[in-house]
Parts: sequence; C-alpha cells; structure tokens
Amino acid sequence: MLSKLHRLLLKTETLLLGALLLSLIVIAVAQVLLRNFFGGGLLWAEAYTRISVLWIALIGAMIAARRRNHIAIDALANRLPASWKQPLQRITDGLTGLICLAATWFSLDFVIQEQAYGDKAFAAIPTWLCEAIIPFAFAIIAVRYVIAALLPDQPSP
Repeated sequence: MLSKLHRLLLKTETLLLGALLLSLIVIAVAQVLLRNFFGGGLLWAEAYTRISVLWIALIGAMIAARRRNHIAIDALANRLPASWKQPLQRITDGLTGLICLAATWFSLDFVIQEQAYGDKAFAAIPTWLCEAIIPFAFAIIAVRYVIAALLPDQPSP
C-alpha cells in the first residue's frame, strides 16, 4: 500500500512538472500572439510566467534529488578509496538533508509572513499560495536525503 502511494506521488511530481511546462509555453506563445496581432495581452500572464518558473524549478529540484541527477561537487569523493565512498555519501546526504530542513523552516516562515500581508499574485490568487511550493519542495528533498543517509541500502532518493 505504501509503495503504491509512493509511486503515485512520484508520477504526480512528473505530471505536474510536464503540465506546468506545457502551460507556461502555451501562455507565453499566446501572450506573444496577442501582443503582436491584437495590440494587447493577458494581464496576468507575466505574473503566471514568473510563478510557473518558480514551481518548475522546485519540482525539477525534487525530481533531480530523487534521481540523483543534481549538481554535486565530487572531486574529493572520486579520489577516495572505495571503502570510504559510502560513509562519505551518507554524511553528505545527512548534511544535505539538514540544510534542506533549515531551508524548509525559513521558507515556511516566509510563506506565513506573505499570508499575513494578504497580497495577490494575479487574479484572486494569493501570493502565499503561489510561494507555498518553496517549503514543500525543500521538505520533500530533505526527507529524501535523510532517508538516504539513514538507509543507504535503499534506492536513490
């Protein structure tokens, strides 16, 4: 049951990333066409584009962390004996998890402050709702790295 839920969440991540990217392309093309041929555009398109880029970047980071396709500085790790690589990987995974937990905490505080301001991003959508992906993504990434640090025999986060 838990593995089915996990697979569903992984598919949801991937589908959401694809849907956001597709919608971003459609809105951008529509905006260009409306401006060039009809003299106007969608009032909310620029704000939607900025927010979509934020969501795409953070969902992409979640997927990169899951697949271990993220940027890593491994010049030292490549020169170490094989027996040291797994302990070093566990330490770096644990530290990455702790840093992402701190980022979760501070970004959650940021989103709560944004909610208190009550600003709107576009249309009637509150700014804090658009920024809620920040603590969520950092929390998911943190959990993946903490699990990788504690259970190194598991598949990549």
